[in-house]
Amino acid sequence: MGGAPRIQSAGLALRSALAKLLRETTRALHCFKDDPRGRAHLVRTRMKRLQSLSRLVPKGASWREMFLPPVRELKDLFAEFRDAGIVRALAEKYAPGEARHLREAAWPDTRRAVHLAEFATGVLSEYPSWRTVEWENIADRAVVTFRTARKGWEQARRSNAPDAAFHAWRRRVKRLLYQCEYLGGRARLVRLTSRVDRLGETLGEIQDVCMAEDWIKQHIGKVPRDLPRSKKSLRHKALQRGESLFATRPRDFRKMLIK
Repeated sequence: MGGAPRIQSAGLALRSALAKLLRETTRALHCFKDDPRGRAHLVRTRMKRLQSLSRLVPKGASWREMFLPPVRELKDLFAEFRDAGIVRALAEKYAPGEARHLREAAWPDTRRAVHLAEFATGVLSEYPSWRTVEWENIADRAVVTFRTARKGWEQARRSNAPDAAFHAWRRRVKRLLYQCEYLGGRARLVRLTSRVDRLGETLGEIQDVCMAEDWIKQHIGKVPRDLPRSKKSLRHKALQRGESLFATRPRDFRKMLIK
């Protein structure tokens, strides 16, 4: 994603970025059969970026009530198809030969997905204030995301935090990452974005291990000993990276955006 310019039409630049993501999605849907797994990943990633960037729109709660439902439904159309590939790879890694128990995921409804993308594109024009949104307004919204991700770290570092706490933290960190990538361009923010990215990768590994653990418990019963050890090690690594990242205070994060 390219950096958003600090100009009077910052809102128009944001709308343009959202529209581009929807165009990329539509193109991927029209040639979905060429690379189903790759296209499913692309579509879900674009939807997650749309969800994240839409939250940068100031005073946009009522607009998001219209925009986010079709985006969420579109993303969810590909969830089973995408997750099936991930679980199969994890099963082969942690329980070789047991992937035969896996059933094939249902083919996603790409026609419905195209309709949803077209609907979401139309909703973009329903927000009335694109031309008057300034960079500072967008920066304030990004600070809210940073605070939310920081709160997720605080919850995950509690003693005996459940897997759900790390999963929720990961979602917040990914939202922060997508926003930082859009807002990037300043040297200090680029460095911070890299740290957010590394944290997100570690949290993603934790999520993969949890998915493998759940599948093995359900279909095999006995969890390999190296799996919980891996999860413990990854949790420790994520918390360390979180501590380093969130030593930055929200007000200092805002300065990176404004100055």
